[in-house]
Amino acid sequence: MKNFNIPEGATPIDDYSGLLPKGVHTQKDLNRVEAENILTAQKKYLKKRIDNPANWFNVENLKAIHKAMFCDVWAWAGSFRKSNTSIGIEPYKIPSSLGELCIDIAFWTHNPISLTFLEQAARIHHRLVFIHPFENGNGRFSRLVADRYLVAYGCPYPQWPYLQDDGQLRTRYIQSLREADQGDFEPLVNLMRTFEARDPYLSELLGLSLYKKSLSTEQKLALINALLRAGHKINETKNNGYHPLNLAIKQNLQDIARILIKHGANIKFRDKSGYDPFELAINNGFFDCAKILCNAGYPYIPNTPPSSKIKIAMLDKFEKEFSTV
Repeated sequence: MKNFNIPEGATPIDDYSGLLPKGVHTQKDLNRVEAENILTAQKKYLKKRIDNPANWFNVENLKAIHKAMFCDVWAWAGSFRKSNTSIGIEPYKIPSSLGELCIDIAFWTHNPISLTFLEQAARIHHRLVFIHPFENGNGRFSRLVADRYLVAYGCPYPQWPYLQDDGQLRTRYIQSLREADQGDFEPLVNLMRTFEARDPYLSELLGLSLYKKSLSTEQKLALINALLRAGHKINETKNNGYHPLNLAIKQNLQDIARILIKHGANIKFRDKSGYDPFELAINNGFFDCAKILCNAGYPYIPNTPPSSKIKIAMLDKFEKEFSTV
């Protein structure tokens, strides 16, 4: 006789006829075989370099992820539920609701979004739980998909503890989802941070090749505003000693430089490159950036090189072009 105790907030399983392994008679047995199957799926979906979400976040791949997580345990793995559950939308709405989510994610990957990557992942996580596409395993499925989204953008994803057992962590997790139902995603984001998830630092966002290749300037600008709203440090040098403003200047990202300066970036900071922002701007011929720095109070006196690191020929060009600075 089987003895299964459903954790708080989980969907009860009405039909165990789809259970594949023999010898599973208790919740402990079921937890073990599911955990082994999920670990295999995590190795497949989280350990490799992941492509842009626009290329894999679609309905068929979402079904394939759930199937990979539970195919050794349940015959219905990867198949949408056909009956109503205590959580989730009506079954006939599942394909179209997932399709709408996939369209939203495709939009996010190509357009400026005023959300950090963690905030985006939290919304994906919650929306999948809200839809509840499968007979069971929806929470674990939603976490893995959201984690995969973070990995695609180079973000450390949450090291989730085992949440199937009742306890304070599961209660906090369920409560964070309920608050997200009301439009407040901060508790879920904070829980993800508790388990070691994080957004890129500003210096990483501006310096790492992953973001240079995958994000437009407009997307980076929106993300920087979101990261600053979330409390990121404006003068950090987490990316191997490079300063966010210096990195923006070196790439001639004028709008981003303005935002960083507006929020208190140190306009005289000499980072690992050995140069301060003004020196980088002049030496690279980015005179509009140099003018932005001067207007922000950089201590430059015309016809007087501020340091020996300045290329005099480039400074002469700057002074001719902006003689009124």
